[in-house]
Amino acid sequence: MKDNIDISPAKEKTFRLHKNRFFGIVTAILMLICFVFSFSSFSQDKKAALEAKKKKLLDEIQFTQKLLTKTKASKDATLADLAALSKQIELRKKLIREVQGEIDMFTVKINQNVDSLKLKEQQLEQLKREYADAIVRIYKSQRFTDKLLFIVNANSFSEALRRVNYMRKYATFRQQQATQIIEKKSDISGQIAAIDEKKRNKEELLNGQVKEKQQLNKSVAQKNVVVQSLKKQEKELQGNIKKKQAEASKLNSQIEAIIRREIEAARAAEEKRQKEAAAKTSAADAAKKKAAEEAIKKARSEGKTVTKEMEEAANKKETPVKLYSTPEYDQLTSNFYGNKGRLPWPVEKGFICKGFGRYSHPELDKVVLENNGVDICTDVNAGVRCLFEGKVVGILTNPTFKNAVIISHGEYFTVYSKLASLSVSKGQKISTKQVIGSVYTDEENNTEVHLEVWKGSNKLNPADWIFKK
Repeated sequence: MKDNIDISPAKEKTFRLHKNRFFGIVTAILMLICFVFSFSSFSQDKKAALEAKKKKLLDEIQFTQKLLTKTKASKDATLADLAALSKQIELRKKLIREVQGEIDMFTVKINQNVDSLKLKEQQLEQLKREYADAIVRIYKSQRFTDKLLFIVNANSFSEALRRVNYMRKYATFRQQQATQIIEKKSDISGQIAAIDEKKRNKEELLNGQVKEKQQLNKSVAQKNVVVQSLKKQEKELQGNIKKKQAEASKLNSQIEAIIRREIEAARAAEEKRQKEAAAKTSAADAAKKKAAEEAIKKARSEGKTVTKEMEEAANKKETPVKLYSTPEYDQLTSNFYGNKGRLPWPVEKGFICKGFGRYSHPELDKVVLENNGVDICTDVNAGVRCLFEGKVVGILTNPTFKNAVIISHGEYFTVYSKLASLSVSKGQKISTKQVIGSVYTDEENNTEVHLEVWKGSNKLNPADWIFKK
């Protein structure tokens, strides 16, 4: 007698089909959960980065507004006002772009969630249909008497046990299906709540974007008023600029002279050091050569053999003097160059209000600007910091640029002017970000520091060297 369970092929096939489908759905759900958690973590990081960027832009906008409010309380429109307004407009445009990026991101997420919701609702309907079909079949074909007969009609005791175990597993399977339906309903409810939350966030961003665009329009209108006011005094402005450029030329000549002297002094000092070292080496070589000659002379007089080593020592030529820069000088130069584009700003808060080089003003056609460095608008009494470690090689004063400090970084030099006060002295070694003085506020209530970067006698654009905001 065969020891097998007498289960109809149709029932066995149905059970296997439901079981495979159930475990397939469970596997898919687990994979979806893993994806959701990893995507959620990535989304949270991206959201935090966007929020940080927005906060930074808002802080900078608030800073430009503070400068505008300060200057407006004491004078008419100036180039500094125009620079602050232009910067504020630039920042507001960036902020609007960032907000639009967030809105687009929420739109994509909402669409993804809606698609996922539709799929889950379809899966739920399929589970309900399968569960309903299973209940009907069980009711029709496996009533209590049928179940009892199914067990007692087994051919052996072990087969009866297997039939009992089969019924238990099938009951457990149905219970799991019911649990899965409940969980799927809960998941769908959570998905709907998440979509609603994202829609609220998107609505808040849209409202904020509308307000930001309104503020942008106000800034543009305010800038247009300032431009019209300044155009009426372009000749006067150009006259003032020429006077300041004359002072800048004087300062430039002084800076060039100091840098030239510093380079020459460094070269002369190193040449002297190396010549002294070479002289010591030469004296030592001469002494060795003389000793070798005496040894050869003595050996010949005594009839001894003159060795090859003795002849080489006596005929050795003097090593010529070759000048090199010091390792410390080369290292400092290399480190400064290696940090190009990453050097800290000379002030904690500020923006470039006058660029490098000679150029026509973007808003005022008749106003031509020329700048050996960049001017950075900042807070009143702000501390001015050194960009990189080095040594103070010059301190100057100028009617327009007030106090100026020149710091050597090997082959490179940085110049800081428009300083009201100084906290360093010539010859002093300086560390990165060390405060060297405080910024000057002029009679028009403009507060800005002037920064220059030189390589030897060549002027470089400081904007290429400091950290890009």
